[in-house]
Amino acid sequence: MRPLFLTWEYPPFKAGGIAAHCEDLATTMASQGHEPVVITYGEDEGVEYRDGVEVHRIASTGSASNTVSWSMQFGQRMENKAIELSKNQDFDLVHAHDWMTVPGATGIKNTLNLPMVFTVHSTQKGRDGIHSDYQRTIHDLEWYGTYEASQVITVGREFSEEVKHNYEVPEEKINYIPNGVDLEKFDDHSSNLNRDNYALGHEQIILFVGRMYPQKGPGHLIEAMPHILEQRPEAKFVMCGSGATEHYRGLSKKQAGEKVHFPGYVPDRELISLMKEASMTVAPSVYEPFGIVPLEAAACETPTIGSYTGGMKDTIVHEYTGLHTYPADSNSIVDQVTRALNDPGWTDWLGDNARDRVEDNFRWEQITAWTTGIYNKALE
Repeated sequence: MRPLFLTWEYPPFKAGGIAAHCEDLATTMASQGHEPVVITYGEDEGVEYRDGVEVHRIASTGSASNTVSWSMQFGQRMENKAIELSKNQDFDLVHAHDWMTVPGATGIKNTLNLPMVFTVHSTQKGRDGIHSDYQRTIHDLEWYGTYEASQVITVGREFSEEVKHNYEVPEEKINYIPNGVDLEKFDDHSSNLNRDNYALGHEQIILFVGRMYPQKGPGHLIEAMPHILEQRPEAKFVMCGSGATEHYRGLSKKQAGEKVHFPGYVPDRELISLMKEASMTVAPSVYEPFGIVPLEAAACETPTIGSYTGGMKDTIVHEYTGLHTYPADSNSIVDQVTRALNDPGWTDWLGDNARDRVEDNFRWEQITAWTTGIYNKALE
Protein backbone atom coordinates (compact mmCIF):
# COMPACT_ATOMS: atom_id res chain seq x y z
CA MET A 1 0.00 0.00 0.00
CA ARG A 2 1.22 3.50 -0.85
CA PRO A 3 -0.39 6.16 1.37
CA LEU A 4 0.41 9.85 0.86
CA PHE A 5 1.07 11.52 4.22
CA LEU A 6 0.50 15.25 4.63
CA THR A 7 1.97 16.86 7.74
CA TRP A 8 3.18 20.37 8.45
CA GLU A 9 5.96 19.07 10.72
CA TYR A 10 8.26 16.12 10.20
CA PRO A 11 11.71 15.56 11.74
CA PRO A 12 14.06 17.28 11.96
CA PHE A 13 11.41 20.06 11.99
CA LYS A 14 9.38 19.65 15.18
CA ALA A 15 6.91 21.87 17.00
CA GLY A 16 4.99 19.26 18.97
CA GLY A 17 4.12 15.58 18.94
CA ILE A 18 2.82 15.37 15.36
CA ALA A 19 6.33 15.17 13.89
CA ALA A 20 7.32 12.12 15.94
CA HIS A 21 3.90 10.50 15.39
CA CYS A 22 4.14 10.81 11.61
CA GLU A 23 7.77 9.69 11.46
CA ASP A 24 7.22 6.61 13.63
CA LEU A 25 4.04 5.64 11.77
CA ALA A 26 5.58 6.08 8.33
CA THR A 27 8.84 4.36 9.27
CA THR A 28 7.05 1.37 10.77
CA MET A 29 4.79 1.11 7.72
CA ALA A 30 7.88 1.03 5.51
CA SER A 31 9.40 -1.73 7.64
CA GLN A 32 6.19 -3.74 7.16
CA GLY A 33 6.44 -3.58 3.37
CA HIS A 34 4.29 -0.52 2.62
CA GLU A 35 5.52 2.48 0.62
CA PRO A 36 4.48 5.67 2.44
CA VAL A 37 5.31 8.99 0.80
CA VAL A 38 5.41 12.15 2.92
CA ILE A 39 4.83 15.75 1.82
CA THR A 40 5.87 18.23 4.48
CA TYR A 41 7.58 21.52 5.24
CA GLY A 42 11.23 22.21 4.56
CA GLU A 43 13.49 25.22 4.45
CA ASP A 44 14.35 24.23 0.87
CA GLU A 45 12.58 22.22 -1.81
CA GLY A 46 13.85 18.68 -2.16
CA VAL A 47 13.39 14.96 -1.64
CA GLU A 48 15.10 12.75 0.92
CA TYR A 49 14.87 9.14 2.04
CA ARG A 50 14.66 8.50 5.77
CA ASP A 51 14.45 4.90 7.02
CA GLY A 52 12.68 3.68 3.90
CA VAL A 53 10.30 6.66 3.66
CA GLU A 54 10.27 9.03 0.69
CA VAL A 55 9.98 12.56 2.08
CA HIS A 56 9.26 15.59 -0.12
CA ARG A 57 10.00 18.99 1.42
CA ILE A 58 8.14 22.12 0.34
CA ALA A 59 9.34 25.57 1.27
CA SER A 60 6.59 27.82 2.60
CA THR A 61 5.86 31.39 1.67
CA GLY A 62 6.95 34.16 3.98
CA SER A 63 4.03 36.40 3.06
CA ALA A 64 1.25 34.76 5.11
CA SER A 65 -0.19 37.04 7.79
CA ASN A 66 -1.39 34.23 10.09
CA THR A 67 -1.47 30.46 10.42
CA VAL A 68 -4.74 30.07 8.52
CA SER A 69 -3.37 31.99 5.53
CA TRP A 70 -0.16 29.98 5.75
CA SER A 71 -2.06 26.68 5.71
CA MET A 72 -4.07 27.74 2.67
CA GLN A 73 -0.96 28.67 0.70
CA PHE A 74 0.96 25.64 1.92
CA GLY A 75 -1.99 23.41 1.05
CA GLN A 76 -1.91 24.63 -2.53
CA ARG A 77 1.77 23.80 -2.75
CA MET A 78 1.12 20.35 -1.27
CA GLU A 79 -1.57 19.73 -3.88
CA ASN A 80 0.74 20.82 -6.72
CA LYS A 81 3.46 18.48 -5.43
CA ALA A 82 1.01 15.56 -5.19
CA ILE A 83 -0.13 16.12 -8.76
CA GLU A 84 3.49 16.17 -9.91
CA LEU A 85 4.28 12.95 -8.04
CA SER A 86 1.14 11.21 -9.31
CA LYS A 87 2.50 11.32 -12.87
CA ASN A 88 5.07 8.67 -11.90
CA GLN A 89 3.44 6.76 -9.03
CA ASP A 90 -0.06 5.84 -7.92
CA PHE A 91 -1.27 6.57 -4.42
CA ASP A 92 -3.90 4.51 -2.61
CA LEU A 93 -5.12 7.33 -0.36
CA VAL A 94 -4.18 10.62 1.26
CA HIS A 95 -3.69 10.73 5.03
CA ALA A 96 -3.92 14.23 6.57
CA HIS A 97 -2.53 15.08 10.00
CA ASP A 98 -3.91 18.10 11.86
CA TRP A 99 -6.07 20.95 10.56
CA MET A 100 -3.27 22.78 8.74
CA THR A 101 -3.14 20.00 6.13
CA VAL A 102 -6.89 19.96 5.48
CA PRO A 103 -6.78 22.48 2.58
CA GLY A 104 -4.10 20.43 0.84
CA ALA A 105 -5.64 17.04 1.60
CA THR A 106 -9.14 17.92 0.39
CA GLY A 107 -7.68 19.38 -2.81
CA ILE A 108 -5.66 16.21 -3.41
CA LYS A 109 -8.66 14.03 -2.62
CA ASN A 110 -10.81 15.74 -5.22
CA THR A 111 -8.12 16.30 -7.86
CA LEU A 112 -6.64 12.80 -7.77
CA ASN A 113 -9.88 11.04 -6.74
CA LEU A 114 -8.34 9.44 -3.66
CA PRO A 115 -9.94 8.33 -0.39
CA MET A 116 -8.96 10.59 2.51
CA VAL A 117 -8.11 9.63 6.09
CA PHE A 118 -7.83 12.42 8.66
CA THR A 119 -6.06 12.12 12.01
CA VAL A 120 -7.25 14.71 14.53
CA HIS A 121 -4.51 15.41 17.06
CA SER A 122 -6.34 18.15 18.99
CA THR A 123 -9.21 20.59 18.49
CA GLN A 124 -9.41 24.36 18.44
CA LYS A 125 -12.24 24.25 20.95
CA GLY A 126 -10.11 22.25 23.37
CA ARG A 127 -6.86 24.16 22.81
CA ASP A 128 -7.99 27.78 23.04
CA GLY A 129 -11.76 27.88 22.62
CA ILE A 130 -13.72 29.61 19.89
CA HIS A 131 -13.90 33.31 20.74
CA SER A 132 -13.04 35.00 17.44
CA ASP A 133 -13.57 34.71 13.70
CA TYR A 134 -10.01 33.46 13.37
CA GLN A 135 -10.59 30.64 15.86
CA ARG A 136 -13.92 29.85 14.20
CA THR A 137 -12.12 29.44 10.88
CA ILE A 138 -9.74 26.88 12.38
CA HIS A 139 -12.68 25.05 13.96
CA ASP A 140 -14.46 25.01 10.60
CA LEU A 141 -11.38 23.61 8.87
CA GLU A 142 -11.28 20.81 11.43
CA TRP A 143 -14.95 20.12 10.77
CA TYR A 144 -14.33 20.16 7.02
CA GLY A 145 -11.55 17.61 7.40
CA THR A 146 -13.82 15.22 9.32
CA TYR A 147 -16.57 15.77 6.75
CA GLU A 148 -14.42 15.11 3.69
CA ALA A 149 -12.55 12.14 5.19
CA SER A 150 -13.75 8.61 4.57
CA GLN A 151 -12.33 7.64 7.96
CA VAL A 152 -11.33 9.77 10.95
CA ILE A 153 -8.68 8.71 13.47
CA THR A 154 -8.34 10.21 16.94
CA VAL A 155 -5.36 9.69 19.22
CA GLY A 156 -7.29 9.48 22.50
CA ARG A 157 -10.22 7.37 23.73
CA GLU A 158 -11.98 10.23 25.52
CA PHE A 159 -10.88 12.59 22.77
CA SER A 160 -12.72 10.42 20.26
CA GLU A 161 -16.00 11.35 21.93
CA GLU A 162 -15.01 15.03 21.86
CA VAL A 163 -14.34 14.91 18.11
CA LYS A 164 -17.53 12.99 17.41
CA HIS A 165 -19.58 15.53 19.37
CA ASN A 166 -17.85 18.70 18.12
CA TYR A 167 -18.09 17.83 14.45
CA GLU A 168 -21.07 15.45 14.38
CA VAL A 169 -18.96 12.62 12.98
CA PRO A 170 -20.94 9.43 12.28
CA GLU A 171 -20.06 6.53 14.56
CA GLU A 172 -19.06 4.30 11.65
CA LYS A 173 -16.25 6.59 10.46
CA ILE A 174 -14.52 7.53 13.72
CA ASN A 175 -11.73 5.40 15.18
CA TYR A 176 -9.53 5.58 18.26
CA ILE A 177 -5.91 4.53 17.72
CA PRO A 178 -3.43 5.50 20.45
CA ASN A 179 -0.09 7.11 19.93
CA GLY A 180 3.02 5.04 20.53
CA VAL A 181 6.75 5.06 21.16
CA ASP A 182 9.68 3.57 19.30
CA LEU A 183 11.21 1.52 22.10
CA GLU A 184 14.37 0.80 20.10
CA LYS A 185 15.18 4.51 20.12
CA PHE A 186 15.24 4.41 23.92
CA ASP A 187 16.93 1.03 24.29
CA ASP A 188 19.72 1.77 21.78
CA HIS A 189 20.37 5.13 23.38
CA SER A 190 23.66 5.73 25.16
CA SER A 191 23.72 8.52 27.72
CA ASN A 192 25.55 11.68 26.75
CA LEU A 193 24.13 13.89 29.49
CA ASN A 194 26.21 16.41 31.35
CA ARG A 195 24.06 16.38 34.47
CA ASP A 196 25.81 19.43 35.89
CA ASN A 197 24.11 21.52 33.19
CA TYR A 198 20.77 20.79 34.84
CA ALA A 199 21.18 20.08 38.53
CA LEU A 200 23.67 19.66 41.35
CA GLY A 201 24.76 16.18 42.33
CA HIS A 202 22.46 15.93 45.36
CA GLU A 203 19.38 17.39 43.63
CA GLN A 204 16.48 15.26 42.37
CA ILE A 205 15.29 16.29 38.92
CA ILE A 206 11.57 16.89 38.43
CA LEU A 207 11.13 17.19 34.68
CA PHE A 208 8.54 19.06 32.61
CA VAL A 209 8.55 18.49 28.84
CA GLY A 210 6.15 20.33 26.58
CA ARG A 211 5.20 23.55 24.89
CA MET A 212 5.14 26.54 27.20
CA TYR A 213 1.46 27.31 26.74
CA PRO A 214 -1.48 27.35 29.17
CA GLN A 215 -3.02 24.10 27.87
CA LYS A 216 0.13 22.21 28.96
CA GLY A 217 -0.22 23.64 32.48
CA PRO A 218 3.32 24.88 33.27
CA GLY A 219 1.84 27.66 35.41
CA HIS A 220 0.20 25.13 37.73
CA LEU A 221 3.49 23.34 38.28
CA ILE A 222 5.18 26.69 38.95
CA GLU A 223 2.54 27.49 41.59
CA ALA A 224 3.34 24.17 43.25
CA MET A 225 7.13 24.63 43.30
CA PRO A 226 7.62 26.56 46.58
CA HIS A 227 5.35 24.18 48.47
CA ILE A 228 7.22 21.14 47.12
CA LEU A 229 10.53 22.76 48.05
CA GLU A 230 9.33 23.37 51.59
CA GLN A 231 9.03 19.62 52.03
CA ARG A 232 11.76 18.44 49.65
CA PRO A 233 14.46 21.15 49.32
CA GLU A 234 16.62 18.81 47.25
CA ALA A 235 14.12 19.02 44.35
CA LYS A 236 15.25 20.72 41.12
CA PHE A 237 12.70 21.61 38.45
CA VAL A 238 13.81 21.38 34.82
CA MET A 239 11.35 22.89 32.32
CA CYS A 240 12.07 21.78 28.75
CA GLY A 241 10.24 23.18 25.74
CA SER A 242 9.68 26.17 23.51
CA GLY A 243 6.88 28.74 23.48
CA ALA A 244 6.26 31.47 26.04
CA THR A 245 9.48 30.56 27.82
CA GLU A 246 10.38 34.02 29.06
CA HIS A 247 6.94 34.50 30.59
CA TYR A 248 7.10 31.26 32.55
CA ARG A 249 10.75 31.75 33.45
CA GLY A 250 9.82 35.07 35.05
CA LEU A 251 6.99 33.50 37.02
CA SER A 252 9.13 30.61 38.22
CA LYS A 253 12.04 32.75 39.39
CA LYS A 254 9.66 34.46 41.81
CA GLN A 255 8.44 31.10 43.09
CA ALA A 256 11.55 28.93 43.10
CA GLY A 257 14.58 31.09 42.33
CA GLU A 258 17.61 29.03 41.32
CA LYS A 259 15.75 25.77 41.96
CA VAL A 260 14.23 25.92 38.47
CA HIS A 261 16.06 25.73 35.13
CA PHE A 262 14.71 26.48 31.63
CA PRO A 263 17.03 24.93 29.00
CA GLY A 264 14.58 25.67 26.15
CA TYR A 265 14.36 23.10 23.35
CA VAL A 266 16.42 20.00 24.15
CA PRO A 267 17.47 17.63 21.29
CA ASP A 268 15.96 14.16 21.35
CA ARG A 269 19.03 12.21 22.44
CA GLU A 270 19.80 14.55 25.31
CA LEU A 271 16.14 14.61 26.31
CA ILE A 272 16.10 10.82 26.56
CA SER A 273 19.15 11.00 28.82
CA LEU A 274 17.42 13.64 30.92
CA MET A 275 14.26 11.53 31.22
CA LYS A 276 16.31 8.56 32.37
CA GLU A 277 18.08 10.71 34.95
CA ALA A 278 14.91 12.39 36.29
CA SER A 279 13.14 11.13 39.39
CA MET A 280 9.84 11.74 37.59
CA THR A 281 8.20 13.76 34.87
CA VAL A 282 5.27 16.04 35.61
CA ALA A 283 2.57 16.60 32.97
CA PRO A 284 0.15 19.17 34.44
CA SER A 285 -1.90 19.63 31.25
CA VAL A 286 -5.32 21.20 31.38
CA TYR A 287 -6.19 19.81 27.94
CA GLU A 288 -4.43 16.75 26.53
CA PRO A 289 -6.01 14.64 23.75
CA PHE A 290 -3.29 12.02 24.19
CA GLY A 291 0.00 13.20 25.68
CA ILE A 292 3.14 11.45 24.47
CA VAL A 293 5.37 12.48 27.40
CA PRO A 294 4.09 9.78 29.83
CA LEU A 295 4.88 7.09 27.24
CA GLU A 296 8.34 8.45 26.47
CA ALA A 297 9.08 8.69 30.17
CA ALA A 298 7.76 5.15 30.66
CA ALA A 299 10.14 3.92 27.95
CA CYS A 300 12.89 5.38 30.19
CA GLU A 301 11.43 3.58 33.25
CA THR A 302 10.50 6.96 34.71
CA PRO A 303 6.99 7.49 36.14
CA THR A 304 4.84 10.50 35.29
CA ILE A 305 2.73 12.63 37.61
CA GLY A 306 -0.03 13.74 35.22
CA SER A 307 -3.44 15.37 35.18
CA TYR A 308 -6.46 13.09 35.16
CA THR A 309 -7.64 14.38 31.81
CA GLY A 310 -7.91 13.23 28.20
CA GLY A 311 -5.40 10.67 27.02
CA MET A 312 -3.53 10.60 30.30
CA LYS A 313 -6.45 8.74 31.81
CA ASP A 314 -5.23 5.85 29.62
CA THR A 315 -1.46 6.36 29.55
CA ILE A 316 -1.08 6.64 33.35
CA VAL A 317 -2.49 4.02 35.71
CA HIS A 318 -2.76 5.70 39.12
CA GLU A 319 -0.49 4.21 41.77
CA TYR A 320 0.70 1.53 39.32
CA THR A 321 2.60 3.28 36.50
CA GLY A 322 2.45 6.85 37.82
CA LEU A 323 0.18 9.21 39.72
CA HIS A 324 -2.80 11.31 38.68
CA THR A 325 -3.50 14.84 39.82
CA TYR A 326 -6.63 16.93 39.53
CA PRO A 327 -6.39 19.18 36.44
CA ALA A 328 -5.44 22.82 37.10
CA ASP A 329 -4.85 22.09 40.79
CA SER A 330 -1.42 23.05 42.13
CA ASN A 331 -2.18 21.59 45.57
CA SER A 332 -2.81 18.21 43.98
CA ILE A 333 0.53 18.46 42.17
CA VAL A 334 2.24 19.20 45.49
CA ASP A 335 0.63 16.18 47.14
CA GLN A 336 1.51 13.67 44.42
CA VAL A 337 5.03 14.92 43.68
CA THR A 338 5.99 14.83 47.36
CA ARG A 339 4.46 11.36 47.74
CA ALA A 340 6.76 10.13 44.99
CA LEU A 341 9.83 11.95 46.32
CA ASN A 342 9.23 10.60 49.82
CA ASP A 343 9.43 6.97 48.64
CA PRO A 344 12.14 6.46 45.98
CA GLY A 345 11.74 2.67 46.03
CA TRP A 346 8.04 2.96 45.24
CA THR A 347 8.79 5.50 42.52
CA ASP A 348 11.25 3.07 40.91
CA TRP A 349 8.55 0.38 41.04
CA LEU A 350 6.11 2.71 39.27
CA GLY A 351 8.69 3.33 36.56
CA ASP A 352 9.29 -0.40 36.04
CA ASN A 353 5.55 -1.00 35.70
CA ALA A 354 5.23 1.91 33.27
CA ARG A 355 7.86 0.40 31.01
CA ASP A 356 6.14 -3.01 31.06
CA ARG A 357 2.80 -1.43 30.15
CA VAL A 358 4.27 0.47 27.20
CA GLU A 359 5.81 -2.73 25.87
CA ASP A 360 2.44 -4.48 26.08
CA ASN A 361 0.13 -1.74 24.77
CA PHE A 362 1.86 1.05 22.85
CA ARG A 363 4.20 -0.50 20.29
CA TRP A 364 4.20 1.07 16.83
CA GLU A 365 4.00 -2.34 15.16
CA GLN A 366 0.50 -2.87 16.57
CA ILE A 367 -0.56 0.75 16.04
CA THR A 368 0.52 0.57 12.40
CA ALA A 369 -1.48 -2.61 11.87
CA TRP A 370 -4.57 -0.89 13.26
CA THR A 371 -3.94 2.11 11.00
CA THR A 372 -3.62 0.04 7.84
CA GLY A 373 -6.89 -1.62 8.88
CA ILE A 374 -8.50 1.83 8.79
CA TYR A 375 -6.95 2.40 5.38
CA ASN A 376 -8.67 -0.75 4.12
CA LYS A 377 -12.00 0.57 5.45
CA ALA A 378 -11.42 3.84 3.59
CA LEU A 379 -10.74 1.93 0.37
CA GLU A 380 -13.96 -0.08 0.53
